[in-house]
Amino acid sequence: MTCVKRVESRRNYPIECGRGMAYSSLLDLLRARSSDHPVKVAIVTDKEVNGLHHMNFISELEARHVMPTVIQIDGRQSSKNFDVVMQVFERLMDISFSGDDLLVGWGGGSILDVTAFVASTFLGGLKYCLVPTTLLGMLESAEADTAYLNYMSHKDCVSVRCEPVAVIMDVDFLPTVPENFMKNGYAEIIRYAMLDQITLLNRLVNRSDMFITIDECYLAKSRIREQSSDAFAFGSEIKEAILEHFRFLRYSEGEALAFAVAAMNPSEPLFRLYDMLGFPRKLEGVSKDSLLRRIVKNLAPYKDEIRVVLATGNGMVQERIMTQAEALIFFSERLSVICDPIKR
Repeated sequence: MTCVKRVESRRNYPIECGRGMAYSSLLDLLRARSSDHPVKVAIVTDKEVNGLHHMNFISELEARHVMPTVIQIDGRQSSKNFDVVMQVFERLMDISFSGDDLLVGWGGGSILDVTAFVASTFLGGLKYCLVPTTLLGMLESAEADTAYLNYMSHKDCVSVRCEPVAVIMDVDFLPTVPENFMKNGYAEIIRYAMLDQITLLNRLVNRSDMFITIDECYLAKSRIREQSSDAFAFGSEIKEAILEHFRFLRYSEGEALAFAVAAMNPSEPLFRLYDMLGFPRKLEGVSKDSLLRRIVKNLAPYKDEIRVVLATGNGMVQERIMTQAEALIFFSERLSVICDPIKR
């Protein structure tokens, strides 16, 4: 039995969340589109997602006389580039795909970015739908208005504006997501809790139903945006310094964000949650001074009007304006929470 709910979102297109409903929601989307000829469907995915869920998504579509073309690409973050985009272009050309057809991105964040980039550039623009299969994709990529590609060794430095016709989030995909990838989503939930209400962390502590948790996260995001459009910059200075230093080779984006949240608002209950979810407490392989230099360099263009977002988990978000000297002291103290004292 399927269960579907439309979540509250800042976007104009529908974002549906449910259980066991991905194929049926896509079918509803296709039926709602009037066309003088049969609509072709091309689904961009990777071998892991296709292998795990072919039977309960692709096969269900085929059983209802929708015969999608499956375009299987490399779904790794490092493969989100123009070479992969060209592969999708070539497949779409092979099947004479047109602006009247529907492109579907089915997978994690990289798959969703590639799909949105292709849809926004091929033949002047295609209709497309996103079916995220990771927690982070459901929380963040579903509302993204920009698709990013890597170029050479630079992450997300090529972008294009984009807007799908719909996003379909089926939480039945989540049990097969590796725990390391789930942590990227957990870290976002932790940030929402700090910016809105700390009680949201209880959803993670109790391993609550993700269907309800995702809905609560979207409600939290709506409240956060009402307070400040810049609130989601909370912890970004530390997070970006960690990612820049390690270039994703040691810590994931979720782990970097978790470190940043802990540094900005440390507490023993938060660290106990980190232990339960498998997040590290201390950074290894970098000194506090190295990270501090990166932060100072990134903040240099703002001179003596550096805006830093602060949050305490009680629903109040504040923005403090600091001088360069004040920011240096502030971030030095924050980094001391997560850096090994021996490596300072």
